[in-house]
Amino acid sequence: MPIVRPADVQPVGQFDFVGFNKKLGHRLTGWRPGFVELTMEIQPDLMNASGVVHGGVLMTLLDAASGLAASFEGPDRPRKFCRTLSFTTQFINPGRSGTLTVRGQKRGSGRSTFVCEAEIADEQGELVAVGTGTYRQIGKEGGGPTPAA
Repeated sequence: MPIVRPADVQPVGQFDFVGFNKKLGHRLTGWRPGFVELTMEIQPDLMNASGVVHGGVLMTLLDAASGLAASFEGPDRPRKFCRTLSFTTQFINPGRSGTLTVRGQKRGSGRSTFVCEAEIADEQGELVAVGTGTYRQIGKEGGGPTPAA
């Protein structure tokens, strides 16, 4: 079932990724509690030898969207930090050029563990990859407490 962009998604003015996520160059373009949308321009250095976006890049986009869907509560709120416990990915169609849109949504949670899913579509709306992950919250920006496991 496709992940539908909720009508109340808010634009995000500035969100700075760090580390590997920053290097990939994707942008957080929309959010609401339990949902995020990212976009990324396909660059030649992100391709594999077959001329399509490397599977590791696609997996990273799915993981980033999934984790943010449950941990990002808005640009003015402290972000929750989480750790990926498991992630399953299905590659469906190759990404070759243009802009990829990644949508992630939270599906369920306990006190510190949650499940999210994400999907990537190309500019034509064709599904490129989907994934489901299990995450554990490990803290908050500003040193907030980590919930009991």
